[in-house]
Amino acid sequence: MNKSTVVDPNLPLLANGKPHVSYSEVSTWASCSWRHKLIYIDGLQTQDISPYLDYGTILHDAAEGFLKTREIDLPRVHDKIHVAWEKNGFDTPEFIEAQTARADSQGWKYKHVNLQGWLDSATNALTQLPDFLEETYPGWKTVAAEHNLYESIDDTVGKFKGFIDCVIELPNGKHVVIDWKTSGPGGWRRDKQCDFLTQAQIVLYKAFWMQVTGKQSKDIKTAFVLLKRDAKPGKSVGIVEVSSGPKMISKSMKMVTSMLKNMSNGFALKNRHSCKFCEFVDTEHCSS
Repeated sequence: MNKSTVVDPNLPLLANGKPHVSYSEVSTWASCSWRHKLIYIDGLQTQDISPYLDYGTILHDAAEGFLKTREIDLPRVHDKIHVAWEKNGFDTPEFIEAQTARADSQGWKYKHVNLQGWLDSATNALTQLPDFLEETYPGWKTVAAEHNLYESIDDTVGKFKGFIDCVIELPNGKHVVIDWKTSGPGGWRRDKQCDFLTQAQIVLYKAFWMQVTGKQSKDIKTAFVLLKRDAKPGKSVGIVEVSSGPKMISKSMKMVTSMLKNMSNGFALKNRHSCKFCEFVDTEHCSS
């Protein structure tokens, strides 16, 4: 086991009941510290099954396998998708009705994609991935796949826990830290590509990879590789490169330390701009 993944039972606990935080937790806090309190401090959770979540996990696993073997096991991917769809009833009238009603309540329109659509998307994206990586990063080699991070956060008592999807090394000795993301056929809109919270994930992974390796910022690039759904063959993979120099690293780390400080002080405010897709909006836990 990588020593960075070992959790010392003697580490002091944070207000969330753990000795660490993850990017998803930090992102939740930055979006709405009240929602963060409900989930991570009060322990409120909602069961949210979604074909997007299952599909994303399955493609992440396939990409991890490719990094380790240089092979794409499509039959295994298809089997996993079949199992998930059967288990969760993603094509049943009941599920479609529930998703449609939920979308209506949040002001958007639900478009159902049947099982075959997801199988085709997986085939197109994963089939293109090997050539895409070679064209984008000629001569690359795998350094890490699903690398477990458990690193100190500046001078705070907390640790940062996470998983780097992919680290590759280029012929010039530089590294690229990559996070796989699934997306719609058009990839990410410009506003999402430029969104600080979106970029901060890969920037933080780079910052902690620097701690692990001792490498300098200039020697590590960062990017999201998009595995697109419903896209045509040959157009199913895209890339969003992220500028992750010292200023961006500092800004991202300050967000984490600010979150730890406010969490420790019990400070939590509602962000009404984040209510639209929140599971707690207009409930007893977060009324107007």
